[in-house]
Amino acid sequence: MFDERWVTLFVFIGIVGVLMRSPALAGLGVIGLSIAITTKLFERRVLRGVEYERRLSETRLFVDETVTVSGHVTNHGRLPIISLMVDDNAPRTFRPAHTPDGRNTASAGPAHDDPESLLSRQLSENADSEARVSLAQLLALKAGEHTSRSTVLRATRRGYYPFGPAHLRAFDMMGLSLAERVDYLRDTLIVYPRVYPLDKLGIPTRDPFGAMPAMRRLIEDPSLVMGSRDYQYGDSFRQIHWKSTAHVGRLQTRVCEHTSDPTAMILLNVTTLEHDWHGTDVERFEWALSVAGSVASWADEWGCTVGLSSNGCAPNMPNAIRIIPRRAPNQLSRIMEGLAVLTSFTAMHFNLFLLSEQRHVPFGATIIVVTPIVTPEIEGALLRLHGLGKRLILISVDRITPGLSALPFTAYHVPPPTDSAFRKEIDISLRDRTVDA
Repeated sequence: MFDERWVTLFVFIGIVGVLMRSPALAGLGVIGLSIAITTKLFERRVLRGVEYERRLSETRLFVDETVTVSGHVTNHGRLPIISLMVDDNAPRTFRPAHTPDGRNTASAGPAHDDPESLLSRQLSENADSEARVSLAQLLALKAGEHTSRSTVLRATRRGYYPFGPAHLRAFDMMGLSLAERVDYLRDTLIVYPRVYPLDKLGIPTRDPFGAMPAMRRLIEDPSLVMGSRDYQYGDSFRQIHWKSTAHVGRLQTRVCEHTSDPTAMILLNVTTLEHDWHGTDVERFEWALSVAGSVASWADEWGCTVGLSSNGCAPNMPNAIRIIPRRAPNQLSRIMEGLAVLTSFTAMHFNLFLLSEQRHVPFGATIIVVTPIVTPEIEGALLRLHGLGKRLILISVDRITPGLSALPFTAYHVPPPTDSAFRKEIDISLRDRTVDA
């Protein structure tokens, strides 16, 4: 409150009081100057010993799961603080986990209910989608005192969410001085997309991918050749062992070692309309992410080596758009993180992406294509891959059933939920993004 102008004024009043031999003016100048100097010292020193720490109980969670955010304030200084305001907020898409009457609104788990009931319950509980959840604290601290406040939040939308900076404001005992500080705390939270069992998506749980025989039995590794045998009818000419054929004098076929690691590669298309400049159909885009996550979760549960690649962009995690299949305990988490941060900005047309990405698909892997649209160009690229001997599975998430019966490989149609609750959730998602922007 007191700046250099007030100091100059009090000095001037003190000098005038001395020159005029007025004890009242001189005393006023001295008192005012003392208060100004004291408040300046307070502003500089009061927040030096104050420490604010934000702690998250989870850094990764699914939609509808909860996280506990704790704000810890400690006064390490020697001065007591009469009034301290810690201004902190949660990202806009998080909601309090309890309703005003104390009822818990978080679901038990995203993978055990059907999509439509989950979305209906979530949207019926939403009251104010544009208000941020405040994590602010107004408190008084003695020297060496510590206090904390915890808030349970529920995630309502998948994504990558950094928490903003915390603003600390402290007033002196007379309310004449205000000390401010901004703490740039780096806390991030990744919310995975919804994951559903395959039967909830309309895909049969028993032998769901008929074109994926490697998921149930051992497959041959072409890099590990054990020897050769006589050629039999039906053997591929690519497997002919020409050196043995020349040595024996009759056709010989390579015999390769078997491996028990079936591999699946999910190729996700983020293009929702025929032309990129037409925009994005958020409903189909978000549903495609959930379907891809559900397939990845199923494959990991069945012991498959699974990977993910997409023609979309992830500005927060640029390496998330291509996750090579490998055996790792955190492989599914990496895939879910990639789906959480993926945006609808297209880096390449999907038909070209399919032909170029096959170079990164391990030999013998089954390619699972998840796409919101099936254009003639995409269908042509898929037929070309099929002609090259690739194992293909197509999952269309379009609203309208495309003509999939004529395709020479397994294809499924998994449309978005048709109830109004899902569309209302998408409207809330769009509104939140607009406000954040």
